[in-house]
Amino acid sequence: MHHRVGAAVAVPLAATVALACLTGCSSADRVPGGRPLSGDGASSAPAVPVAPTPAPSAFSTAVPLRDAALPTEVPAVVAPVRVAVPSLGIDQAVRPEGVDPTGAMALPPDPAVAGWWRFGSTPASAVGSTVLAAHVDAVGYGIGPFAHLVDVPVGTRVTVTSADGTTMRYAVATVDLLAKTGVPWASVFDHDGPRRLVLVTCGGTFDTATHHYRSNLVVTATPL
Repeated sequence: MHHRVGAAVAVPLAATVALACLTGCSSADRVPGGRPLSGDGASSAPAVPVAPTPAPSAFSTAVPLRDAALPTEVPAVVAPVRVAVPSLGIDQAVRPEGVDPTGAMALPPDPAVAGWWRFGSTPASAVGSTVLAAHVDAVGYGIGPFAHLVDVPVGTRVTVTSADGTTMRYAVATVDLLAKTGVPWASVFDHDGPRRLVLVTCGGTFDTATHHYRSNLVVTATPL
């Protein structure tokens, strides 16, 4: 398990953010209710065909390049602070995360806390995806709430509460269990497409040689 240190809420004023990678989930414990799907690639909806990206870590993604030059006006950012899926018993804190020194997206070490990709959209954004990610499990912590997402039905309600107290409601649209080298990360971290929520964790078969899961579970939900 590669644990990452959290990051501040402020929007970064650095140069281009490039090739950030989500950290790995590693534990010999299997996901409760987990069922390795055929080829670790079955899903409730067909994935968008894209060229596979290399997998530098077990929970990986190449975050699309984005120019971080100072804009004329910097809008206020209201971070999400809690995510809940009542029907699955998920109700957990969310904290902003950035990029660690290795170029990986930092995640809270405790699977009971989700990380929000602070370089992306918020629930209040007019466009783009709000990405929340968490470890499925971790040594010393056990299995986390996102482990239950493997069983989430399409249409399930998800709520995200922001720091100002506003609540955004979503409905699950797709649930995809994809091999780590086949996840369409450019779509997951999209800044300009339709508003949506994307929940990401590890899943599928656990590789005892690398101590990582071989797949990512990607749940996409649309605003209600």
